[in-house]
Amino acid sequence: MKIKRITLKVKTLDDMAADFKRAWKEAGKGKSVREAAETICFDSVEDMQKFLSPERIRLLRMVHERTPKSIYELAKMLDRDRKNVIEDVKMLEAVGLIERKAAKSDKEKVELIVDYDRIQMDIAV
Repeated sequence: MKIKRITLKVKTLDDMAADFKRAWKEAGKGKSVREAAETICFDSVEDMQKFLSPERIRLLRMVHERTPKSIYELAKMLDRDRKNVIEDVKMLEAVGLIERKAAKSDKEKVELIVDYDRIQMDIAV
């Protein structure tokens, strides 16, 4: 079973800036900055809850289980507006939870990929 591991954190903008500055200095010294790629920071617990909405989790499940051939097809499967599905896919893609590729057979369509069976989240506040 393939597991996607991410860390969710609630931090102030000042704390995020300080972490970025520290990571930048470490990287400049040739040191590994291990957590940067798999950490998502939020300003508040409320923002974190919005990000983890039931609709986005349902979208991830649908892509994983049914492998729709386009965003239009995914929207129909979810019985949701295509525009809202596009926005959710973009957000999930930006944080690495979903992958979009141009479909091999049709340049207008995209292939949606959720290449793991579970998401393991560590929540740090």
